[in-house]
Amino acid sequence: MFNSSCLLVEMKRMCPKIVALTGSPGTGKSTLAAQLERKGVQVVTVEAAAQQVDALIQHEGSQEIETSKLEAWTWPGSETCVIDGHLSHYCSIDAIIVLRCNPSKLRQRLSKREGYGPEKIESNVEWELLAGVWSELIVLHPKAKVLEINTTNQEIQIESILGFLANPDVAESVENSIEDSIDWISNGITA
Repeated sequence: MFNSSCLLVEMKRMCPKIVALTGSPGTGKSTLAAQLERKGVQVVTVEAAAQQVDALIQHEGSQEIETSKLEAWTWPGSETCVIDGHLSHYCSIDAIIVLRCNPSKLRQRLSKREGYGPEKIESNVEWELLAGVWSELIVLHPKAKVLEINTTNQEIQIESILGFLANPDVAESVENSIEDSIDWISNGITA
């Protein structure tokens, strides 16, 4: 078991890093981000980052993020920062935490959310089923170190996340991890 205080000291001693916390909506990103903040980790939402680089746009009455502008966002802090959001991997980052969830469970979670109609739910469930985030990661950050976590039925082990944040080099790169990533379809899971 890791000692949280020692890991936080190690994270602050090393070069500052930006770590994307990504995954389909409903996989637990904001929940994990809140846990990390309680442990003293610096967390920024992708919406806040987008605002700083003028990447928020109005579209059909809602606010959207212009992903092409996110790469310009920089972290001014001296310690590691986690950027929380399903588009966080569009930022210039050093490492990635990908949260995944069984599509059936994801559908249940999303159906409880306000503003998620059937079409939006099915779109996100399909994205998860097809591992859509990995198709973006392999193009955007093939060399970045990645930690993939299945959040379907288990509590997230915060100590393992803190260990990754302190030393992401223990993980494999996106290009070396993609073949071993969670594959719902090969496991007989359907949407």
